[in-house]
Amino acid sequence: TIRNNNSSRFGKWIEVHFDPQTRAICSAQILNYLLEKSRVVFQQKGERNYHIFYQMCQDSQLTSQYELGIGPKNFNYMNQSGLIKAHDVDDASDLAE
Repeated sequence: TIRNNNSSRFGKWIEVHFDPQTRAICSAQILNYLLEKSRVVFQQKGERNYHIFYQMCQDSQLTSQYELGIGPKNFNYMNQSGLIKAHDVDDASDLAE
């Protein structure tokens, strides 16, 4: 996102259930959910989509394997905002991590 390059569009809700008599944890449940559905298919000006898409386009083996050779400018999910290369992000290096 524009404010936080490492923010997530997904969230988790964790419910912890306790035994009423012993007050010990007896079970738990984790629910995954999508925080902002609109941001999955649309990005505002200056915002990039999922970082992995840009990272994969920097790797020649992956671009060949997944036929990404045309680059991010030609993918709708990557070019809507006008920002392909973020000034403070090294996509190739981040992919290697």
